[in-house]
Amino acid sequence: MSITSSVTSSSSVASTTSSTTTSNSLDADSFLQLLASELKYQDPSDPVSATEYVSQMAQISSLSQLSSIYTSVNNAAAYNMIGQEATYSVTDSSGSTTTGSGTVNSVTISGSNTYVDVGGTKVNLSSITQVGSNSTTSA
Repeated sequence: MSITSSVTSSSSVASTTSSTTTSNSLDADSFLQLLASELKYQDPSDPVSATEYVSQMAQISSLSQLSSIYTSVNNAAAYNMIGQEATYSVTDSSGSTTTGSGTVNSVTISGSNTYVDVGGTKVNLSSITQVGSNSTTSA
């Protein structure tokens, strides 16, 4: 009986833990799935060392952190544009390119996308081609 209750309490702890994971867990989950596939198909006569797996996990973690830093820097750049003149160039699905300019009024962050309100038009930060009168800074 004590073995059954021990297993039950362990699985309830595991389910509680998995429900509180963040978006970084997707990277870890993907790594574990990849690790399982590598272990399943590796050559038994030439197995991969555990240090290689640790190295791969460190690389995935580093890429995740760099992506987070990149997003933070882009968001800071967008907030610094508020009140400045900006020019944008947007290409729609039919291939037509629209350009415009105006004063940056606000910034909206939706998921991993950053949008800038340029003179009343919501534009993706990556579509900004110029900020200020003499600047050629691109986001």
